[in-house]
Amino acid sequence: MLLLLLLGFSFALMILYYNVSLIVSITKSKKAGKMTIFFEKTESIKEIKKMVNGNSVKLQIGEESSYAIIADATEQIKISSESLKAAYNKVDEGLATGGRGSGKRQTMGIGVEGSFSTLLRPDMGLLLKLLLGVEGEIVDNSDGSYKHTFTAIGTGLNDSLPSASIRVDRVVSAFVYNGCKVNQISFSAAAGDYVKADVTIAGRTESAGTLTAGVSPSPRKAFRFAGGKCYKGETEIADITSMTVDYNNNLDSQTQTTSTGDYYAEPECGTREISTSLEMLYSASVEAIREAVYKTDDTFSISLTFESDEEIAAGVPYSLKISIPCCQCSEADANMGGLETLKQSLTINAVDNLSDELITFELTNDRATVY
Repeated sequence: MLLLLLLGFSFALMILYYNVSLIVSITKSKKAGKMTIFFEKTESIKEIKKMVNGNSVKLQIGEESSYAIIADATEQIKISSESLKAAYNKVDEGLATGGRGSGKRQTMGIGVEGSFSTLLRPDMGLLLKLLLGVEGEIVDNSDGSYKHTFTAIGTGLNDSLPSASIRVDRVVSAFVYNGCKVNQISFSAAAGDYVKADVTIAGRTESAGTLTAGVSPSPRKAFRFAGGKCYKGETEIADITSMTVDYNNNLDSQTQTTSTGDYYAEPECGTREISTSLEMLYSASVEAIREAVYKTDDTFSISLTFESDEEIAAGVPYSLKISIPCCQCSEADANMGGLETLKQSLTINAVDNLSDELITFELTNDRATVY
C-alpha cells in the first residue's frame, strides 16, 4: 500500500511538470489476485479560443418602411469603432433587505443606444436623410451629376424622422438593431486628415440576425480636409486649421407609457441644436471677424464646402455643401497656450429666424434617385 501511495505521488508531480494527463487502468488478476497498473500518455485538454479582430467587424444599414419594422440593409459602412448595444434599465427596489447587501433588480425599460464612427463619403445620402429627415427633389445638373438637398424636418404632428435597421456582424455573433434614429452627428475635419462622422443612435430592440447578402462598402473616396473651405457670407475665411459641425436632434428616447410595455415610445425630435467650431491662424483679418461677429449680436450666414479628388465627369467633382443662413458667434478666443503658432477659435450657433431653412446639406454625386 505504501508503494502505491509513493507511485501515485510521483505521477501527480509528473502531471504538474509536463502538463499531461494520465489515464490509469487498474485490473486484478483473477488467478494471482495481484493488481496491475497501466499508464497511457494523452494530450493536455485545453480549449483553444480564436480571438476576434476589430478589422473583421461589419456594419450595414437600411431605412425602415415603418418604425421598428426590420428592413434589409442597402448600404455597408466602413467603421473605425462602434458601441451599439441593448440597454436594459435595471432598477433596485430600494428597500431594506434585512441582510448585508442590496436586493435583486428588475428590468424596467429596454432600448438600444450607442454610436459608430466612419468617414464622410459622397454617396452617404442615407445618413443625411436619417439625420435631417427631408430630402427634396433631385436636380439634374445635365453633366452626369445630380444634386440631393436635405433639410431639417418640421415640428408638425406628423413630422417624424425616418428610422433604420442597423446590422452589426462581430464574427462571434451578428445582431440587428431596429427602430434606430440618428440623434446626433458630429462632422469634423482637421489638417492632414479625412472628414469624419461620429453618429449617435437611439433605437428600440436588439435581436440575433445576419448581414444582408449582396451589399458592399462604397467604392468612393472619403472627403478630405484639403478639399474643404468655409465662408462667412460670400467671403472665404482663410487659414482654417480645423472645423467641426455638430447637429443634435435632442431625441426624446426615454418616454415610456402603459402602451409601450418594457420598451420606449418612438423617439421624436426636440429643439435642434447646431453648432460650428472653427480654428484658424490668428491674423488681422481673423481679429476683424471676431470684432464683427462676437462683440455684436448680429446674425450672419456661413457655409462649408468639401470637394472630392474624384470626378463624376470631367471637371465635375463629387461635393458637399453645408449652409447655415442665420447664426451668431457665442465664443471667441485667441489666447496664448504655449510657444506654438497662435490660433483663433470661434464657436458659431445656428439661430432659427422662422423664414429660412435652419440648415441645408447639398450633396452632388452620380445617383439619379432619392435616398
